[in-house]
Amino acid sequence: MAGRVHPALGMAAGQAVSRARRWPWHPILFFLAWMIVMPLDPAARADETAPDLDPRFLQPQGWEWGSFTNAEGARIRYGHARPSGEVRGTVVLLTGFNEFAEKYFETARDLLARGFAVWEMDWRGQGGSDRYYANPQKIGSVGLRADAADLHQFVTEIVEPAAAGPLIAVTHSSGGQIILPLLRDHPEMFAAAVLSAPMLEIETGSVPPWLARLLARVATGAGFGHLYIPGAGDWSSESGGNYRGRKTSHDAVRVGLRHQWLAARPDLRTGGATFAWLDAAFRSVAETQSETYLRAIRTPVLIGSPKQDDYVEPAAHRRACKILPACEIIDFPEARHELFMETDRIRDRWFDAIDAFLARHLKAAP
Repeated sequence: MAGRVHPALGMAAGQAVSRARRWPWHPILFFLAWMIVMPLDPAARADETAPDLDPRFLQPQGWEWGSFTNAEGARIRYGHARPSGEVRGTVVLLTGFNEFAEKYFETARDLLARGFAVWEMDWRGQGGSDRYYANPQKIGSVGLRADAADLHQFVTEIVEPAAAGPLIAVTHSSGGQIILPLLRDHPEMFAAAVLSAPMLEIETGSVPPWLARLLARVATGAGFGHLYIPGAGDWSSESGGNYRGRKTSHDAVRVGLRHQWLAARPDLRTGGATFAWLDAAFRSVAETQSETYLRAIRTPVLIGSPKQDDYVEPAAHRRACKILPACEIIDFPEARHELFMETDRIRDRWFDAIDAFLARHLKAAP
């Protein structure tokens, strides 16, 4: 397991500290001993404090963690693994808002079992990546275009040099929004894209969309972008499988995965959106939903559209799919927001659609 120390190293470190006590410069030796015992990258210890879950929800065999520094100097965490047999292709698995790589270990295992290498990246502000504010639970943003730039750097500098077979994007929610600039501006990057409940339009509940956009814009412009939006706050151990009182899945176990990981791993905890994040999301949605923008995306796209969705607007999925030149859509009338976290019956149907879609398009990929 990453972070474990050979007994000989531990003994040597202890002896060094003992001898150091007899010298006036012992703090230096103590520091050197600590450097031997402790791994430098916190990601290297990420699997040591996992919650008590069924093995299918835990880190896949061969999973490795890493990180890179983005253009703003922030550390961005990623993880990856290869299948045991022949590699059919390489999946870039992108989570949604307020998520982290660990939550998708089961999905990563399913993709590995299908012969795909899997790479995941935590967006800045969540997961194991650097945060925006002194309160690390607040998810901020300097624009979803910055997230797209991080993704482009991740793919071109980290994934592509190690990739085998065609590259496939598999995204959820805001991940499906952030990837759109790459699909438009770099049509050669991905052979196919799978978008689960993509954030093509934000569901604002009882607040009219125009008013929600205005409030986010004014609050951010007035210097209050760091504040939580109404109803959001730090993660609470009392929240269970709900987020702001709304469930994201019908599955009694998967709906609680986020909560269980956050209870076990304080470093992964995030509370919710700030005005800055919401404003950035509205701006990105406004830019990417024009007919001209969508028609320029030539990558084959599969959209999974759950109809019991409290977070994104399902009608926007069908509107976009009619415009996208190579789009297929699968409706899930009985599903909530998170298709990859739904019941086995819904999830199996979603994976069947993904399998069929990739079989058709990977066959045609160069």
